[in-house]
Amino acid sequence: MVKTIAFHSYKGGTGKTTIAANLSTLLVSRGFNVLLIDMDVYAPSLHVYFNSQPEKWMNNYLLGDLEFPDVVYDYTHIIQDFYLPDSSNIKKGIFNIVFSNPKKEAITSLDLQNRESSKTQMLKKMLYLREKTNPDIKYDYIILDTSPGIRHWSINTLAIADIIILSLKMDHIDIEGTKQMASDVYKSFINFGAKSYLLLNRTAGYCSPSLSNKEMISKPGRFEFTMLEQSETMTELENYLKMDVVSTIPCYCDIQFERQEFVTVLKYPHHPFVGKMNELINKISQTN
Repeated sequence: MVKTIAFHSYKGGTGKTTIAANLSTLLVSRGFNVLLIDMDVYAPSLHVYFNSQPEKWMNNYLLGDLEFPDVVYDYTHIIQDFYLPDSSNIKKGIFNIVFSNPKKEAITSLDLQNRESSKTQMLKKMLYLREKTNPDIKYDYIILDTSPGIRHWSINTLAIADIIILSLKMDHIDIEGTKQMASDVYKSFINFGAKSYLLLNRTAGYCSPSLSNKEMISKPGRFEFTMLEQSETMTELENYLKMDVVSTIPCYCDIQFERQEFVTVLKYPHHPFVGKMNELINKISQTN
């Protein structure tokens, strides 16, 4: 049975798109069939991430212009392109992507349609999404990259998810905003059977600061305090929201500041980030 996973956040910049893209790609490399959908309709970015220029969009489906299979693009080749010839016998899955239109008029049109038409009808399009996929492809996972915050399309996207992963950074504004949003909204989804988890991104700990003299080794410094504070914050969040932390991903500056980041799990298969993605997959696969 297909698992639908939505990545959500209180505000933008928490790494949802990067994690969703890399998680999807790694699942395909394990042999699973994956459908990745850009539901961040207000600020879509998957088309940039995959350097794509599609002519058909998720917007066309939501507005009733096209059927859902018409807006799906096959990107299985990007996984195949990164594998060596001697790995050709390894079973790989199918990788399909649906992009959202970034043009202003497309976003405005979708928002206007939502106001004028029945919101129930728009929700039905999302709820029926799994049934409207290509009947020739049996997806194992549908991965949804959502808009941040509490907006119509992000709420509709969360409504069809079996698993909700709420990503946040370890800063005060993000933490407090996440606590408020999750308290207000997530209870309804959990009551209807969705599993929700916290994912802490860009945490401290990947690079320890250098020590200029040996005396500093025995003295607790700012780095040690940050690590302790971070651990306490994780525990506080879990207790307050009654949600488990499914993963903590350190701030990998070499990825963050890459001019054109592209599927780290393929480009740098031995990077620690790949280990974090594999851990996340293992935990997700154990979720009933």
